[in-house]
Amino acid sequence: MELLTKEEMIQAANLYPYSWTLQNEIKNEVGLPLDFDKRPWLKAIYNDLSPHQAFLKPPQIGATVMNTLKSLWVAKNLRRQIIYTLPTQGDVQDMVGGSFNRIISQNPILMDWVRDHDTVEQKSVGESMIFYRGTFTSKQAMMIPSGLNIHDEVDASDPNVIVQYENRLQAQEDGGWRWYFSHPSLSGHGVDVYWQQSDKKEWYITCSKCDTEQTLQWPQNVDMDHKRFICSHCKEILSEEDRAYKGCWKNQDGVVWTGEIAGDYLFSGWHVSQLMLYNKTAKQIIDAYNDPLKDKQYFYNYVLGLPYVDSDDRIDPAVVLRNCVDTVNDQTDRVVIGADTGHGIHFVCMNKQGVFYYEHATTISASQTPYDRVKELLKRWPKSIAVFDQGGDLIGVRQLQSEYPGRVFLCFYNKDRKSIEPIEWGSNDEYWKVRVDRNRMMTLVVEQLRDTGRILLNGTKDEWYDFAAMFGNMYREKIVAKEQKGKDDRTLYGSEYVWKRNGPDHFAHAFLYAMVGMQRFGGGEAKVVGDNVYTGMQSGRIVQAPVINSFAPDAFTKENQVLL
Repeated sequence: MELLTKEEMIQAANLYPYSWTLQNEIKNEVGLPLDFDKRPWLKAIYNDLSPHQAFLKPPQIGATVMNTLKSLWVAKNLRRQIIYTLPTQGDVQDMVGGSFNRIISQNPILMDWVRDHDTVEQKSVGESMIFYRGTFTSKQAMMIPSGLNIHDEVDASDPNVIVQYENRLQAQEDGGWRWYFSHPSLSGHGVDVYWQQSDKKEWYITCSKCDTEQTLQWPQNVDMDHKRFICSHCKEILSEEDRAYKGCWKNQDGVVWTGEIAGDYLFSGWHVSQLMLYNKTAKQIIDAYNDPLKDKQYFYNYVLGLPYVDSDDRIDPAVVLRNCVDTVNDQTDRVVIGADTGHGIHFVCMNKQGVFYYEHATTISASQTPYDRVKELLKRWPKSIAVFDQGGDLIGVRQLQSEYPGRVFLCFYNKDRKSIEPIEWGSNDEYWKVRVDRNRMMTLVVEQLRDTGRILLNGTKDEWYDFAAMFGNMYREKIVAKEQKGKDDRTLYGSEYVWKRNGPDHFAHAFLYAMVGMQRFGGGEAKVVGDNVYTGMQSGRIVQAPVINSFAPDAFTKENQVLL
């Protein structure tokens, strides 16, 4: 067998970042050699050159060093121009001016690659460039072409600006590469969006006592009484060798990672938790869980490296669909139409019997606009009213208001107000206007849907799937305003909760507008189901009507369908 020459060995080592770090004895920012023996799970992540990657992680696992080295390696050896983003420009100054530059200065080969240190915002690496940018300004996102975007701390970044950076990849024949790294925050938000599209690889260890292969999970692998790590199967103590120093990566289908994505997944996904770390004891994990100064979300995000799902902060589409009933809405009661404009019109129709129809109207021609679809509804039900959002095309709404006076209203979202009532209807010259506390009202709507049977969806789960799916794109985030000079510390009086989205949510808002209309115009003498969400406000009740007749499979597409 012919032995490789030194030059050939060096060339072979340069094929992957991990072997390259060993060959060149790469050091971290404080001059210590990288120790993969204590973090064996890092080897595969170093070598992953998949175009699309998503990495869920807690802090302090060596990810910053890895991101620095992989970005420099790709720029030099694959000659891809790179945009590396951090949440703010201040983060860029701290990270590049601190960790990145120190890593370069500790390694002669990197000093050779980056001869000119350039500025904090850019590095020339061989024939390529790495640009470092914050995400709270979109100005710079439009100027730089890229072959690889690395988005660090995604969940603390501005998602809209990250999308703008993705547009800089369009010039690449392969569509460009995108890598997302972050400790997660909420489920369905930030890095979790990309993790959900991935092969979801987890680190598998094997208990030497019972030979059971498993992933380390909380609390299955922790003995709370004796404060030690245990096998989830035999409940015997896990040795440090078994827990932290041996294992393999497998995807969600149980397929061992071999360097390429197995299956029809868009992203190569990695998840690391502190349970895997050699320098974390079971006592430290338990103490973090019981820390009175930290909430559950902190534990999930920063210890387990997992997105947090709180039932109060989102609603799963499956929960919405529990409100589907096999009854036909006869549409004889006053109908309220909620309409969200933009990208056509998403509208929802309901009365005191339930919500019986929704549609996305998009047709635009010389003789028709989406507003004509709503006009058909107003003609079909002479007593119906419509509530539109005020952020869309007001010309179409004004025309409807002129043609149907007193029946078309504009809803204005306000930030959290001091008023105890979330809905305030206008009067006199502002009769056509309604002001709504956006976040409080959305919370009320979500709570009503969560209380199964309070709001009825007339039809099957399949028919209401698209409607419910948009609720799954929403999440509620806790916002604490910073204390300002001369003003009270707002944290003393609680925090604001703001509903945000990570995908289309048009039907959710259209439904909210319909609920607002029901508060004033949807009254009746039907039976109130449970506590009334509108207690203390002007008229209007959430009601349950008696069954009109037995359910027919084609109810939604015939009796319940608005024929336009």
